[in-house]
Amino acid sequence: MSTPNPKTIINNKYGARAVFIIESVQDEPAADAPKLLVPQHRQTKFCCHLELPEFSVTSAVFTKKKDAEQAAAKMALDKLGIELSLPKTPQTAEEKCQALKDRVYNVFEDKFLLSYCPFIAHFRAAVQREGDNYGLVPASVISAFDTKIVNLCKSINSRAEMDPALSLALVLNAAKSCSRLLSPVDSFWIGKRVSFYFETKEKLLNWSPEFTGKTDSTMEFRERTESCLFTAIFIPCCFEKKAKSLNLKVEPHQYFLDVIANHLSVADSSHVLISRPLSKASSDARFYFPVPDTLPSVTYLFGNSPISEKRKGSPHCQLKFNKRASNLVGQEIHGDAILAAVGSSWKSLGTMSCEDISLSSYHRMLLNRVPWGSYKISRDAILAAKLPASFTTRSNWRGALPRELLKSFCHINRLSDPTFSLSEADSMEKLQNTNQTQPRQSGSLNATGNESGMLDGVKSEMSEGLDDIQCGELDNEPTGRGPYRCAVKILSKAGDLIIECCSEMPYRNKSHAIQSAALKAINVLNKDNERICLHQDHATFSIVDDMFNFNQKRSPVYDDTSSAQKKLPQKDVDLDHNHEMTDLNITGPDSGKSPSSGTIVCIQYSIFLLGKSVRECLESKEDFEFEFGTGAVIPQLEMCVSSMSVSQSAQFYTSSPPESLILAAAGECAEKISALPLGESGLEYNVTLLRLMEPPEERMEQAFFSPPLSKQRMEYALRLLVESHAESLVDLGCGSGSLFDALLEQKTDLVYIAGVDISMKSLSRAAKVLNSKLDVGHKPRLATESIKSAFIYAGSITNFDRRIHGFDVATCIEVIEHMQEDQAYEFGECALGTLCPRILMVSTPNVEYNPILQRTVLDCKNDSAGEELTEDVEGKSGLACKFRNYDHKFEWTRKQFSDWALKLASQYGYDVEFSGVGGSGEEPGFASQIAVFKRCDPFHGSWLKARKCKICSEDYNESNNTDLEGPYQEVWKWNAR
Repeated sequence: MSTPNPKTIINNKYGARAVFIIESVQDEPAADAPKLLVPQHRQTKFCCHLELPEFSVTSAVFTKKKDAEQAAAKMALDKLGIELSLPKTPQTAEEKCQALKDRVYNVFEDKFLLSYCPFIAHFRAAVQREGDNYGLVPASVISAFDTKIVNLCKSINSRAEMDPALSLALVLNAAKSCSRLLSPVDSFWIGKRVSFYFETKEKLLNWSPEFTGKTDSTMEFRERTESCLFTAIFIPCCFEKKAKSLNLKVEPHQYFLDVIANHLSVADSSHVLISRPLSKASSDARFYFPVPDTLPSVTYLFGNSPISEKRKGSPHCQLKFNKRASNLVGQEIHGDAILAAVGSSWKSLGTMSCEDISLSSYHRMLLNRVPWGSYKISRDAILAAKLPASFTTRSNWRGALPRELLKSFCHINRLSDPTFSLSEADSMEKLQNTNQTQPRQSGSLNATGNESGMLDGVKSEMSEGLDDIQCGELDNEPTGRGPYRCAVKILSKAGDLIIECCSEMPYRNKSHAIQSAALKAINVLNKDNERICLHQDHATFSIVDDMFNFNQKRSPVYDDTSSAQKKLPQKDVDLDHNHEMTDLNITGPDSGKSPSSGTIVCIQYSIFLLGKSVRECLESKEDFEFEFGTGAVIPQLEMCVSSMSVSQSAQFYTSSPPESLILAAAGECAEKISALPLGESGLEYNVTLLRLMEPPEERMEQAFFSPPLSKQRMEYALRLLVESHAESLVDLGCGSGSLFDALLEQKTDLVYIAGVDISMKSLSRAAKVLNSKLDVGHKPRLATESIKSAFIYAGSITNFDRRIHGFDVATCIEVIEHMQEDQAYEFGECALGTLCPRILMVSTPNVEYNPILQRTVLDCKNDSAGEELTEDVEGKSGLACKFRNYDHKFEWTRKQFSDWALKLASQYGYDVEFSGVGGSGEEPGFASQIAVFKRCDPFHGSWLKARKCKICSEDYNESNNTDLEGPYQEVWKWNAR
């Protein structure tokens, strides 16, 4: 038995007089954090102020509210001199049975039942009942609603968790062996031999939540004077019969279990068994079903005479196993069952409460039992969405993440939480990844399989941490720089291995490795659900598969909105709704903007059920996004979208999916649809392609190159720095600091580094990168211990600032294409004419390589002229080639880039060399083209001693000159100690 927590002890002692007040506290940045001028998001933490009649206490600061409350309660207990004592845990079978008897009796004590809210409605009905059953409570209520009794039954016999009838037998025998309790022969009632106190009866008959001492001024309650109407679901034990809605009505002074017993055709409410709740997160939705004719024998544990197998008033001779109900709740249920959310609970503080369970919500519960169904529900797109085959990046993923889907699946099926184990790729594997510089011949943008597209190189994704991974779920966290593999393991509650799998290829991002491993485990579970069934006493989700495959054939569809008869092919129904589409009709002009693999597609759609005299809208979305090429929607919808361009609309037809999918999507019209003959029905899809969001440039590039093109550019810049023996570096358009992150890992001669960018958000990340690398404290210094100063500036690189004048090396990596073309010329004039670095490296995409990256082929008639090609890339002439990023204002051919560079070099006294990365350099050139400008008359002597400036004709010394301010804003700086 577990000890009560401090807050529970305080509440039991003081009731409403104990007031817990939660206060939010903004987390202060660490002392060694970078001093940024940019407002930073800080984690909200909490402290708790506990007010008692005698005194008040305030807890320390915690990340969770409940931890702060428990800490404050513990401080109060210490002040009161109350120690937390752990009750003796019963070990032997006799001790456990005795503990069960004691607990069953405690439930009937006057003091207890007025404070235990879930029992209020049942005991109120007990004192209202007349005749022989006065003061009696159904034993199933005691065995189902008291958590301690549930746990004691499980400790006596582990099968009690799966078999409510076994729990009922244990409670009945415990009551029968207790001299202070009454359990009539051949019945399922339990009561006290001594009547309740008069005060207790009055409080039960005139119940008010204030009796619990747990209400506050914000709560409003009133006595129920009207009938309680709610919708439940009747689930026949015969699998061939459909589940149907059931409208129940409970009068003000009527016991709701009597109403349910009447609909189940049993003698009275004591003959109704109650399951556990469907889930902890849901309302108190439970199954109610008949007590079986024969209860498991447990009399040997209590020394009682056997309970008679013949039940007075029970009409059931044999109860058939209810597959659907058993599957949903994870317990053995026999006979017809009613799924209802009704009764008194902690949330309602003992008052009667009820919620409707519609037919559509029931089918959604059923669908939620499997990961692929949970994903559909998370997207609220039952008939359109499909669990993607691969995980690309978190920014492109829509809906519940794979790790959350896997964790939810384990909770629903009473399995242990999945554990993830990260490991770094071995040195040989890293070497192979580094040496592969040629384009991948079979590279794809994660269109198929969940192992493609590894080593994600997107800058915005690189900073993702493991914030979504809770402590305890991750066995280990490598401290190296990756890339990483992740293994996932799932165990049953008994410790048996259910599944263990690992991502075959490494990922650069830890979070991506975990999500990919989780998705792989889900795919294995979807294909092999027998793994779960072997460790459960009931079928876990093979029954769900049966439900969604129940209707095997579909007939022709008749669209009443058209005079023409539209026939749909008859095909076997499968879970993925993989049927041929017919009569695809696309309308609207072709804009030339069509989706490609990795594109984020946004559509508007509506789906109608078609049948004889029926056209009912099942599902519609005004704005629905998905990643194209990953299988994130049903195949017919993806095939339709692949044939469309932006602003076009389309209509097509498919045969009808399984009936349960239709009812899960139908919502309020599910009741109406369930009464229709769906054998001759189909679906009509109406789709409009609203917009496209191209894949991030670097993720598209890394699909064809290993290491990714971004890494190859960084390595090129690092080689240039080492070979030139540069002592100073300024990264123009430094972004999130990718170059700094790379160069601070290897030995260079750098003494002074600086970065400039216009994005304050990116600069904040760059500052964090530099701060974490340079401010090492007592840790061993990195390879670049020669660095003495580092600065981060906010400003436009088309403006001159004296503080970055005359550096040894300046880099501008994949930046100019984000400007307008005239601004690119302004940048060149500013960089070479006024900043005057000894060496300037500029890289930009080669637009001629785009057809290879985007899997399209330019018309050979139009690939010769630069102007025509640029126009084609912008989509004006209808060709499929596009820019690599929607933020790009232009992309140049090799000729356009060389013309720009040669003109600037001759104008400002520089030599220029052309090269690139990505590909062999043969036609159509490198994927990323590079120009390296070298000054023809470099200054001699140390950069730190003196520099000459074309703006200022005189020499000046860095330490003496104080008039160095320019248009840039200093965001962060660091100086060696």
